[in-house]
Amino acid sequence: MKLRIEHALIVTMNDRDQVIEDGAVVVNGNRLEYVGPADGCPRQDGDRVIDGSRFIAIPGLIDAHNHSPANIFRGLMPARPLEIWRAYWRAALRACGDELFYVSALLGAMEMLKTGCTTNVDHFFGNQNSRYTGAGQAIRAMRDLGLRHVVALTVTDRAYESTIPIDAPKDDTSAEVSRMTSAETKDTQGWLDEIEAFIDELHDPDGLTTCCPGPSAVQRCTDDLLQGVAAISEQRGLPLHIHLAETKSQSLMGPRLYGTTLLKHLDDLGVVRPNLSTAHSLWIEPEDVEIIVERGATPVHNPASNLRLGSGLAPIPHFLAAGGRVALGADGACSNDSQNMFDAMRLAALIHNTRDHDFNHWITARQALSMTTRWGARAFGLDCGVLEPGRLADIVLLKRNTAAFTPLNDVVTQLVFCENGSSVDTVLVNGEIVVDGGRLTKVDEAAVLAEVNRLYDPLRPAIQNEMQDAAVMEPSLAEMYFQVFG
Repeated sequence: MKLRIEHALIVTMNDRDQVIEDGAVVVNGNRLEYVGPADGCPRQDGDRVIDGSRFIAIPGLIDAHNHSPANIFRGLMPARPLEIWRAYWRAALRACGDELFYVSALLGAMEMLKTGCTTNVDHFFGNQNSRYTGAGQAIRAMRDLGLRHVVALTVTDRAYESTIPIDAPKDDTSAEVSRMTSAETKDTQGWLDEIEAFIDELHDPDGLTTCCPGPSAVQRCTDDLLQGVAAISEQRGLPLHIHLAETKSQSLMGPRLYGTTLLKHLDDLGVVRPNLSTAHSLWIEPEDVEIIVERGATPVHNPASNLRLGSGLAPIPHFLAAGGRVALGADGACSNDSQNMFDAMRLAALIHNTRDHDFNHWITARQALSMTTRWGARAFGLDCGVLEPGRLADIVLLKRNTAAFTPLNDVVTQLVFCENGSSVDTVLVNGEIVVDGGRLTKVDEAAVLAEVNRLYDPLRPAIQNEMQDAAVMEPSLAEMYFQVFG
């Protein structure tokens, strides 16, 4: 049976940026069979029909950088620069296991689906005591909910103290530094073997799952590991996802380790290719922007976490002016606290205006929506993000009779600047309705919330103890931070 949506206002996000005032969509299986004017729509007896006259139809939104284990830590982490914040965050993970990774992924995925996000790029690291550090549990959760997902297994093989511009560990921090290294790292070949096994076991695009390597960051990986994961991605036709120059401290590691920028070193290794996406990409040079654009790679903008951690503003207008394509991420819920991609779009379209006083370079609403749809899909080789025949049927229907769209003057502008996800009524992923009337169809939301609390509450003391152990790192990391900024 086919599903037909009739008389909707359709924002296609196709190459012509076509908006169809009285449009129709036909879903056949998991693909779009027809997208066009309602009066030209093919009809067949027995089709399920949705009256779209009260809806705006858009492609499902794509969160291009996220960390699902963070969902249970929203509101917990202090407002600190990333290097300090990360010490607490990684310490808290040491108290977590499979059950918590599963419900944490459920928690974030529920918020995503209910606010119109149909694809999540989960740059996953949990706890090495779990198989694939717990990534399989996140995959199980997102499959259970019907959320499309790309899970990039985070790997690092450099000792912690060699990844930041800090002197040798002091006596009072050396034990914690050693714990951080042992919790995060593994030998190079061990990681490469684990990634191969992870992909062999769990990669299943037809089942909504794309598995790929996710090296943590350039400075956290040896050249052998970076080239090894790039070779796996290339041979298997998979994406490759990495953090890049998120802070000024990180950017200093390029000259310190390699005598050049982090991005230039990555390019010298032959890793910067169209399948590469670089999360954050803040503290980079103009020539780095040119390399990324020329190679066809995709920077992933994470405006909320960059503000919350004081990391800075990414040169997104420069990427766009150079002809590049940018994707958009919410980042994890303990460096953003929200998984709402409408919030991310609005921030992306606003925060750069005071930096560039030439208003011709300001990010437009259409560019912000492109980051969250077609450009995000392009970055990860996904056949979605656009409403046109042949594409995967990931669709969001938003109610038109809400404050965000009343009166309706410019639908794209109002999607970006006025909507907050509360107008989302119906969500299809892979042709299946997973949100209907604003309610999830595949899980009992109240039961999930209760289960999160049941599992999390007994672990609060252990999590707090781990974070207290990590607090010994803060003075040294704060000293490093202030030295970096003079």
